[in-house]
Amino acid sequence: MSPAHVLEPTYDGLRRRLIAGSWPAGARLEAARLAQDLGVSITPVRDSLNRLTGERLVHASAGDGFHVPLLDAAELSQLINWHQILLGTALHVLISGGGAIALPQGHNGIADHSAVLFAAIATAAANPELDWAVGNAAARLGPFRRLEEKVLSEVGLELQRIEACARSGSWEALAHLVQTYHDRRLALTSDLAHAVRER
Repeated sequence: MSPAHVLEPTYDGLRRRLIAGSWPAGARLEAARLAQDLGVSITPVRDSLNRLTGERLVHASAGDGFHVPLLDAAELSQLINWHQILLGTALHVLISGGGAIALPQGHNGIADHSAVLFAAIATAAANPELDWAVGNAAARLGPFRRLEEKVLSEVGLELQRIEACARSGSWEALAHLVQTYHDRRLALTSDLAHAVRER
C-alpha cells in the first residue's frame, strides 16, 4: 500500500479526472502512463485504480486491466433509479420533520449543479451513509449529466426550479420535482447512453 501523502493526491486527481470526463467511456486506463502523467510511481496509481474500482468509478477485469465504465441503457436506468431511491429516502426524512437544506452558491455547469443540489438534499437528512451514497451516484452519473442538454430540454431551468423549491422548504413539492427529474431521464436512458458512447 502506498503512503497516504502520495496515495491521497493520486486518488483525488484520478477521481476528479474521471468525474470531469477526461477520458471517454470505455477508455483503457493504463497505470504506467497515468503514473507518468501524475509524476508518481505506478504503485499509488494501481492502489487508486483499485480503490476507484471498489467505488464503481472504474471497471476492472482480469487480463484486461482498468477501464472507464461503459454503461448501457439498462445499467444507466438502474443507476438513475438508485439515485432516485436515495433522494426519496432523504426527502422522506425532510417531510417527516427533519432539518433544513443548506445550498452552496455557485457551480460549474449542469453536472456540477446537479451534484451540488442533490448532495445538499442528502446532507439535510443527516445520515453520513446516505450522503456518501448520493455522492458516489453523482460521480458515476457525471459523464451522463454533462451531456444531458443534448438530449433533454430546459435542464438548467429544471434544476433552478428544484433549487428554488429546496430553498423554500416546500418538501412535498420538492419530492414531486425530484420524481419528475428522474422520470424524464429514465425515459431517455438509451439516448443518454448513446450520447456518452458517441462523445
